[in-house]
Amino acid sequence: MYLSRLILDVRQPRVRRDLSDVYRLHRTILSAFPQAPDNVPARAHFGILYRIEPISDMPWLVRLLVQSREQPDWSHIPDRMFGPALDERGNPALRRIDDEYARIRSDMQFLFRLLANPTRRLSNRSSERDDRLLGKRVALLREEEQIAWLAHKGEQHGFRLLSTSVNPDVPAVQAAKQADEHGWRKATQTQTMHLTFGAVLFTGYLKVTDADRFRTALEHGIGSGKAFGFGLLSIAAQ
Repeated sequence: MYLSRLILDVRQPRVRRDLSDVYRLHRTILSAFPQAPDNVPARAHFGILYRIEPISDMPWLVRLLVQSREQPDWSHIPDRMFGPALDERGNPALRRIDDEYARIRSDMQFLFRLLANPTRRLSNRSSERDDRLLGKRVALLREEEQIAWLAHKGEQHGFRLLSTSVNPDVPAVQAAKQADEHGWRKATQTQTMHLTFGAVLFTGYLKVTDADRFRTALEHGIGSGKAFGFGLLSIAAQ
């Protein structure tokens, strides 16, 4: 597994266009990888997950984190899109993370960050039932629903959200609403489809309950919208 860090210059028109259209950014990232086999989605084939992060003290720059199973070749991205290197690792920076993931054990605790698209599927039991919407995914808007969604994902993926000492029933997790992600995708030969994704940034503390399932979540991501910048779970030792 590889983790790339790219510092992009928002003052560049190409960067602004990519950031304003998740589908364009998705294609730019895929340009760093070989052609996938026919009828196989490239993102899934190469295990690509990514996230855009602002750099608070330098608002003209953004950080693009890209995780992948195959080593990318960022030379296909025009030099003018890159900002200055912020440390000795250079820009873009690339490192292997296999050993870090292999060392994870149950009961380990981590700080985490996850940009996700929390949704639920409308069913016959939904109070807001509309037959036209049955089976559709709708965004979870209330913070308590969003954190409950993440807690449920934790049960599936081998981790538990840690609680505060002040209130042991409330996870020590923040769910901060982010600006919706937008983009356009070709639907037919003559029509394009507007893409909109509700974005929530989760930050907090977790405890690993099943190391194998947790490593799988790190590799494959959490939730929907992975092709458009959601699902990359980042961890750091406390």
